Formats: sequence, structure tokens, C-alpha cells
Amino acid sequence: MKEGETMLAMLGKLLLKLLINGIIIVPILMYLTDATFMGALSATYTFSLLTYVVVDQLFLRLTNNMAAVLADMLLTYAYFWLVERHFYDWSLTFTDMTIVAVFYGVMEFFLHIYFQKDKGRIGRTSFHD
Repeated sequence: MKEGETMLAMLGKLLLKLLINGIIIVPILMYLTDATFMGALSATYTFSLLTYVVVDQLFLRLTNNMAAVLADMLLTYAYFWLVERHFYDWSLTFTDMTIVAVFYGVMEFFLHIYFQKDKGRIGRTSFHD
């Protein structure tokens, strides 16, 4: 696969992740907290970009799906606690973060399966296809 095609495949995966996170996580945050649509959207998309780079592109290559999902869920707690504490006053409780983390973990489990089965994915042993 050519480098340009690999970049397009990665961009497509990122856009898919952003779309699914926007559909799932934003409404959950708005329902559980005092988050506005734009606040929930910006926090979720920033989180999605972070997890795409750290977990999907790096950690998933080195480990398996379950380890990557666990990393995603732990990162969910850390990220949304920091966002709620320092940027937004959402009244996000531990139970709320658990609900967000579980929904996010389930969604990421299936996304990781798709990312790993895609023939255009970058392999675990090399950053070049």
C-alpha cells in the first residue's frame, strides 16, 4: 500500500472514530451533566484525537484489544476528570465517569476490531506498510 493510501486510510479511521464518539459520548455527557452541546462536543473531539494517537495508533499496535480498551477506559477517567475540574463545571461524578467509560470502552472494543481487521492498517511490528 502506498504512503498516500495509508494516510487516507488513517484519516478515514479517525473520521469514523470522531463520528461515532460524537453520536455516543456527546449525548451521554449532556444527559449526565450540565454540559452544553459545544462544550461536550469540543471535549469529546479533543479526547478522541488524543486516544486515536496514543491508544489506537501506538498502544494497540504493541498490545491486544483488551489491553487497549482498558487503556482507553482509564484515559477516559483521567481526561474527563481533568476537563471537569479545570475547564468546565459539569458536576461530573465518579458514577457519571464510569458510565461514560463503559460506553466508550464498548464502542472502542468494536472499533479496535475493525482497525485490526482492516487490510490497510499499519502492522504491529512496523510503522511502514
